[in-house]
Amino acid sequence: MVLVVFVRHGQSESNVNKILSHDVHSYPLTEEGKEQSKRTARELRKLKVGKIFTSPVLRAYQTATIIGNELGLIPIIDDRLKERHLGDLNNKRFDPNSHWKLKLIRGEIEVKDLEPWESMKRRMTDFLNSVPESDSVVVAVSHYDPIRALIGHILDLDDISAYGISLPNASMTVIEHERDKGSLYIHSLGSPVISSTLLSKLNRYIISTNI
Repeated sequence: MVLVVFVRHGQSESNVNKILSHDVHSYPLTEEGKEQSKRTARELRKLKVGKIFTSPVLRAYQTATIIGNELGLIPIIDDRLKERHLGDLNNKRFDPNSHWKLKLIRGEIEVKDLEPWESMKRRMTDFLNSVPESDSVVVAVSHYDPIRALIGHILDLDDISAYGISLPNASMTVIEHERDKGSLYIHSLGSPVISSTLLSKLNRYIISTNI
């Protein structure tokens, strides 16, 4: 059994300014993003977290560092968790009321070098499959599209069919992999908290004081 909590990074300057970016060293967390990450870290203290992996992109790495400081763990960079490669869209502003993905599917725009949906699915499932079985939880800090692609893989959804999946900043998506059965379960989707109901399902991963 493998339990991974996929955390979307906290609010960043790119979120506030409506900028798409896969740059590694740009757009740090805002003060609100740091507070969001601290709140998520406090929620994660309910679980026996053994390792934290993170995208190398600054906003994700800062989020992972804040979580790691709370849990006493050092984040491990894994490129498979990185932001979607955005091609021509990199560092471009976007209109939240006229989404670029819908324009793309309607043929209203062309985007060169945009990372395909299937590519994100492959690298995210490869990451999940590489996590060793353990009685402790793995936290993986990533980005909206890669986490959404993994959910899409589990639910058999394409990029546009998964358009409505909501993953707020610093939210948690909890996925369990039963390797002996070849089964994947989504226990939580874009949640800001780890609920008591969820904790009751995850007995082996809970710190004893929370049982």
